[in-house]
Amino acid sequence: MRFDGNVYYHQGEPYPHGKMMREWSETAKVLDQGGFTTCWLGEHHFWGKGYPVACPNPVLVGMHLATATNRLRVGQSACILPDHHPIRLAEDLATVDQLTEGRLDVGIARGTNSSACIQFHPCADRRDSATNYRLFEESYNILLGAWTQDVFKHKGEFYEFPVPGWSEDDKRVYENDPHYGPNGELIALGVTPKPYQRPHPPIWQAADSTSSYEFAARRGHSVIGVARSFEGTREAWTKYQETAAEITGKDLPLGVCANGQTLNIMRTFYIADTYEQAEKEARAGINRFFDLAVGLNLNWARDGFLAAHETLSDEDRNMEWFDFMQKYELLWIGSADFVIERIDKLRSELNCQHVTIWPNPGLIPFKPVLRSIDKFAERVMPY
Repeated sequence: MRFDGNVYYHQGEPYPHGKMMREWSETAKVLDQGGFTTCWLGEHHFWGKGYPVACPNPVLVGMHLATATNRLRVGQSACILPDHHPIRLAEDLATVDQLTEGRLDVGIARGTNSSACIQFHPCADRRDSATNYRLFEESYNILLGAWTQDVFKHKGEFYEFPVPGWSEDDKRVYENDPHYGPNGELIALGVTPKPYQRPHPPIWQAADSTSSYEFAARRGHSVIGVARSFEGTREAWTKYQETAAEITGKDLPLGVCANGQTLNIMRTFYIADTYEQAEKEARAGINRFFDLAVGLNLNWARDGFLAAHETLSDEDRNMEWFDFMQKYELLWIGSADFVIERIDKLRSELNCQHVTIWPNPGLIPFKPVLRSIDKFAERVMPY
């Protein structure tokens, strides 16, 4: 089974950015020594009240963490494609892949329903979901084209490359160069570098909606899922399996992609010596985080976590977030044995072969969270 990790963002509490980033390096070393495969890093922008949330550049931070470790892979959960110029992002990711000699996993996403995306591109506004999705898909196509085509050109709804109107006068520049026409007009781009991994690094889409799983299956990449109940996960994974079978003509096991990648479940995580201790230490932070997060992403309203056949009761609607998330198996917070039971259920019922711990219980000091990661490596991973 593959185990991945993440770092602690201290979401919902004022925290010095420099101190937090130094903690990320320490965490990456613990993940590396503990046998985790990849450290995934979120991308967020414009958080108010001085609260740090992830970082604005997971590609840059990932490159730093790769230099601080020996074998740990680095990935983004995720690069928000509508927020980036797609060619610049393709160059940056390929550069990291080359510098780390293939220790890069790529995470992509559309972004949360917040004020961020529209600041980078007027068509990225998630309030217009259809336009945002078209921009996301076009950016994705450009990313793949820039990585795999030596003579790259693209004309779409939002971007055209090369931009028309550029010509060279000196034949020494354009003669016998496939990127130029016979009179020196620029007709294609040579995007460099190409990735170290061929044809490109493995791609995971950070998503939770069943429709996004269907999109990923049609495009042939995997998914990192964060916010679906156990039955919601079963629903999404089944849709992925059915769609992948339709596209490829092959019967695939649940949780496995046609290209051999695995669907990835990320869960908020914290281990203490007993369930009671973990609950006592993590409850306030979980309640605070989800109170804030639902305001940023309405898909994280309670019914958005559930499968289509699950129905919220009045009790569900009035529970504290901690109790609600535990009831629907969205947290790995408890003793090591409790976490093992949750992972064993995923493995036995859904053929889950890939999980990521998100060590962000909130409002807990860094050292206990780091010890919690150590306990996961020592107690949970061997099972």
